[in-house]
Amino acid sequence: MKIAGIRFRENWKVYDFDATDFDVSVGDIVIVDSDRGPGFARVVRLKQSQEPPAAPTEQNPQESGPGRQEGNGSGDTAPAAGPAAKGLRKIIRKATDEDIRKDEKNSQREAEGFTLCQEMIGERELLMKLIRVEYSFDASRAAFFFFSETRVDFRELVKDLAYKLKARIEMRQVGVRDVARLIGGYGSCGRELCCSSFLRNFEPVSIRMAKKQEMVLNPAKISGVCGRLLCCLSYEYEMYDEIKKDVANMREAANKGKKEEEELRIAEDRREAEERRIAEAKRRQEEERQRQEARQKQKGGEPRGGRRPDRKEGGAPDRRPQAQPDQPPRPPQQQQQQQPDAKQAPQKAEQQGEKAGQGKGRRRFWRNKKKKQRENKPQGPAQS
Repeated sequence: MKIAGIRFRENWKVYDFDATDFDVSVGDIVIVDSDRGPGFARVVRLKQSQEPPAAPTEQNPQESGPGRQEGNGSGDTAPAAGPAAKGLRKIIRKATDEDIRKDEKNSQREAEGFTLCQEMIGERELLMKLIRVEYSFDASRAAFFFFSETRVDFRELVKDLAYKLKARIEMRQVGVRDVARLIGGYGSCGRELCCSSFLRNFEPVSIRMAKKQEMVLNPAKISGVCGRLLCCLSYEYEMYDEIKKDVANMREAANKGKKEEEELRIAEDRREAEERRIAEAKRRQEEERQRQEARQKQKGGEPRGGRRPDRKEGGAPDRRPQAQPDQPPRPPQQQQQQQPDAKQAPQKAEQQGEKAGQGKGRRRFWRNKKKKQRENKPQGPAQS
């Protein structure tokens, strides 16, 4: 079984059709069967299959294009019913020159219908923006795609369009992303919009993706021409997510190593501080011990110089001047001068003792005199 992938419009999804009975190649224009009647499409791929699938691989190819809700993104409506549910739809025939001219005429009708509908919307002051008009291959149906932020009552508009265009009118409200896909344009990267060139389905995009990729959270930087987040934010999100996990593991390992080094440094500082404290305590104990020994020596009668005076056999200290070892011997004249002083020393001591005795006698005399005066002092009259 030969399966041909066909596309109705330039930037629409690819749908599979049964091309077993026809010799088609990539790029051929064919007429296919759809719920809206014959469809004008182009072959974009071919593949072989051993067994026909039990169910269609795509949904409602005749209704391809933007859907009614922005969240849909794929632009498909409900699945096809009837023959499409039993297997793949078939290619009717290859397009002829007459079919190509008919399609060109339908393009002219779409331009005329767009202008007419735009004028009617302005006359009725409806809050809606017309995006595109599409005619079916047999010109029996016309689909009008529009954008509006609110609900619009377009019943009178449909009646007037059906009367003037002599066709069945369908009004389809689309979202801002579908508007960008239908109109087309160029993004901030300088290339054609992804949705109008190769992107078939709108993937959900969140601000978390921009944060994960460490982008500047400026609406003008991360928003597309549609005013929503850029679709390309989801292209590299998985890669950034994996890299972030690896980087987080490496950062955790590095932080762990730094923490261990810090703990070792703190432990070393504490050990050094403890050693300094112990050394300081030992030094203070040694100084205290030396001070105690010095106090004990002073209490024992030793002079501050630390040299014990020489004593005679009787126990009295020898007061004779001793020659210093570092000084030279005195001349004989100085020795003779010092000898009279040594002889006069006992006399001076006796004179000082006599003076001290006289002073004590005087003090004793005056004390006795004052005592007698207090005893002989008359007492006052007794109080009654």
